[in-house]
Amino acid sequence: MSTIRFFSLFTLIAFTFYSCTKESNTGADTASIGKGGSLARFTIVGNYLYIADQYTLEVYDISSPKETAKKSSVPVGFNVETIFPYKDKLFIGSSQGMYIYSLQTPEQPQKLGEARHVRSCDPVVANDSIAYVTLRGGTPCGAATDGLYTYNVSTITAPVQRSLLPLSTPYGLGLKDSVVFVCRGSNGLTAVNAKKAESPKEMYTLKDGNYQDVIPYDNLLICYVSTGIILYDISNLNQLIKLGTYAY
Repeated sequence: MSTIRFFSLFTLIAFTFYSCTKESNTGADTASIGKGGSLARFTIVGNYLYIADQYTLEVYDISSPKETAKKSSVPVGFNVETIFPYKDKLFIGSSQGMYIYSLQTPEQPQKLGEARHVRSCDPVVANDSIAYVTLRGGTPCGAATDGLYTYNVSTITAPVQRSLLPLSTPYGLGLKDSVVFVCRGSNGLTAVNAKKAESPKEMYTLKDGNYQDVIPYDNLLICYVSTGIILYDISNLNQLIKLGTYAY
C-alpha cells in the first residue's frame, strides 16, 4: 500500500471517530480522547486538528468544517514523526525523543516535558502514568536497540525510563488496558503484558500479515498491514479473534 493510501485510510478512520464523537457529545472539549495510529502525523481532539509537520505542530480549528481555520504553528523539535493524543495531552515522537504537550489551551499547546534518546524512529502511545515507545535501529532514523521502551510519566515534566523489552523490528503500537500490541512487520504482531511497567512480558505473536500500525478502538483492533487491513475482536485480550481481512 502506498504512503498516500495509508494516510488516506487513517484520515478516514480519524474523521469517522470524530464524527461519532460530535454526534454523541456536542459539547466536546479538549478532554475528549482522539483516536489514531501511533505512526500517524495527525490527530483530532475535541474541535481541533493537530498535524506533526517535521519541525512544528500545526493547529486547526475544525469546529465548523466549512470554515476550518489555522490557529497556530508551534515549534517542537527536529524531525517530528508521530503524534498521539491522550486526554488533554499530546505525546509527540521525533527522531531524537518524545515530547509531551498540554492541551489546556487547545489553540496553543504548551510543552510540559520530554525524554531524549539516541536517534531513532519513535512511535509512542500513553495512558495516565506510562508512555510506551518503540525504537528501531538499523534504519535511516539512526542507531538504537530494537524494542519496547517504557517511561513513567507520572511527573509529566520529567519522564523516566522504567524498562526496555527487546523486540526485533518494531513499528507502530497500540495500547488496550494493560496490553501493548507491537507491530513487527513480517515478524508479526506481538502482545505484551505491561501491567508491571518495570517488567513487561511477551504474551503471544500473531502472524497473519506484515504489520505496520494498529488502532485499538473499544473491543476492536484495527491493524494496518502491507496488503490492507486486518480486524480483530479483542474483548478477550488473551485470545484475539480474527474478524476479517480487507485487501487493497
